[in-house]
Amino acid sequence: MELIIEEINRGKKLIGRHKFFTNEIQVGRGYHNDMILSDPHVCANHISLKCVDDEWFIEDLGSINGTTIGKKTKITHPQKIQSGDVIVLGKTQLRFILPAHPVVASVKFSAVENVVEMLGRWSVIAALLAVFTGLNVTFMYLNMPTKEVNYNSLFLWGFGLTLAYSLWPLFCSLMAHLNKRETRISDQLGISFLIINLFWIIDFLEAFLGFNGSSDWSGQWFTLLLAIGLTYAMFWFNFYIAFEQTTKRRVKFALGLTTFIYGSLFVYDLSNQPEFKSYPLYNSTIMSPTFAIASPISPDEFISNSDSLFKAVDEESKEE
Repeated sequence: MELIIEEINRGKKLIGRHKFFTNEIQVGRGYHNDMILSDPHVCANHISLKCVDDEWFIEDLGSINGTTIGKKTKITHPQKIQSGDVIVLGKTQLRFILPAHPVVASVKFSAVENVVEMLGRWSVIAALLAVFTGLNVTFMYLNMPTKEVNYNSLFLWGFGLTLAYSLWPLFCSLMAHLNKRETRISDQLGISFLIINLFWIIDFLEAFLGFNGSSDWSGQWFTLLLAIGLTYAMFWFNFYIAFEQTTKRRVKFALGLTTFIYGSLFVYDLSNQPEFKSYPLYNSTIMSPTFAIASPISPDEFISNSDSLFKAVDEESKEE
């Protein structure tokens, strides 16, 4: 009779699957077994499986560490097993499946998965990396105090920064590999650098609001919320690609990591603020007049409006 034996880890994730067409199966570390395990806590002859009248029975062959069904029922004599039962021998877990075992319904590709697959194309990744590197090189050039620069060093620094930002998606792929999941390196790079590039829009938006806003409200809180949202989205997608977990668990992990990062930055910034600021705050943002929301006025009109304001104040003071 057919029997499928799945080797799973402690998180119930599948490691390997074997199908047998026989009525007797030997499992252990010995090379003569039908299923050979590498766990040092498993004996050379650990368990025996036999099919009697279309029913499977398991027997422990006097192993040192014993065998249990689940984590409680210890096997001391031949015992019947059901489809889906998990046995523990040493540090190894095996799940027994009969051919008639119900199969979980197929999962349709979601809109999220389609977006991830699209961003995982190497042509898209190359474009995202080029945009990120180009923007970094451009802003580093503009922020240099002198224009006599070594362009080779500038581009090397830009590429180095791109490689540094690549470490996080590569780390997520490594974690997926360690958890016996598909690494999906291209998907991790695509989604990460898309969101990282979106941070440039937040930087521009912050400068735009600071250029048009008053000193009382520069839009920092608004752009901070956008940055927090993008950070959370990146972690959510990274965990979605790397790990097989419930939506609730993924949200908790992404929210927890986002809170830790921005909480740490807030505490650090708070600890570095002086008790007394001897200098007034000054926003030195310089942008083209085309970015001004309000229509500009001529110097003559500005002087005229100022004179009218001073005259009005002077008249009010005389009335009092």
